[in-house]
Amino acid sequence: MILVPFCKAQYTAIACGPNITPAVNYVFLGSLGFSPDNAANSQKLQVDIIGGGWGSNDKGTTTFYIANRGGLSVNQITQGGSSFGPGSLKIYQSGTTTSFYLAVNSASDYFAFAVKAYLFGYATTAQQVSITTQTAVPAGTDITSSITVTPVLITDLNGNIGLNTSSPDPGYRLSVNGKIRAKEIRVETGWADYVFRKDYQLPSLSEVKKYIDQNRHLPEIPSEQQIAKEGLNVGEMNKLLMKKVEELTLYLIEKDKELKEQSQGNSAVQAKLKLQQQQIDQLSKQFNLLADKLR
Repeated sequence: MILVPFCKAQYTAIACGPNITPAVNYVFLGSLGFSPDNAANSQKLQVDIIGGGWGSNDKGTTTFYIANRGGLSVNQITQGGSSFGPGSLKIYQSGTTTSFYLAVNSASDYFAFAVKAYLFGYATTAQQVSITTQTAVPAGTDITSSITVTPVLITDLNGNIGLNTSSPDPGYRLSVNGKIRAKEIRVETGWADYVFRKDYQLPSLSEVKKYIDQNRHLPEIPSEQQIAKEGLNVGEMNKLLMKKVEELTLYLIEKDKELKEQSQGNSAVQAKLKLQQQQIDQLSKQFNLLADKLR
């Protein structure tokens, strides 16, 4: 096993811009020598890029994890800024060799950055790539557009984090393009216990029915179109759902009270009818006795 001394590796520092010579349009990052459709190979290339534009703070540290076993894959992690500064990753294919470059727009912007790359894997001597620069377009076929760079983790200048998305939403601390699985999620939000206060004005069921007939959804609950457009605020929705549960509980309590009152009223009517029936039976009995005496 060959251990590569990562901790002692040195970066190649590069400065470029309109008035800096020699001009730099492409920075060579390394090559994979086996064809991507070769399922037996296991070459890996790791590229680190730090720094960026002189006139902007929105530049971070980017690492590309590149492999070509059973197909070429490129994963990206950027921290400290939503861009990796000096340019864009370009990929060129020449025979079975796939080469990677950093394309720099040095004609109009000034950049100062550093690059480090390692090549390792099966049938490959682990080595640090010798970083070179050039002005000419690299040889081979540009296959950049056919390769998907997966943004594993991206941050912006303000500390917002994006997972599987190249552009973290600036309005949220965490943006996830995909599913989330967790043991527990705790959301700090308000609650709706004010529904149980004595001064709460509970809408009548006729008012609720009228609103549903007109809008096809519950009052205060977002419509299907709104959810499709804006997404679901989990904390706010849980509060609204709890409010509806509490209102429903009040409706049930009210209906239960009405049913009990109706039941008590029915019992009173039944008792009165029973008494009347007893009185009728008594009168009937007396009438029959009188009739017998008159015969």
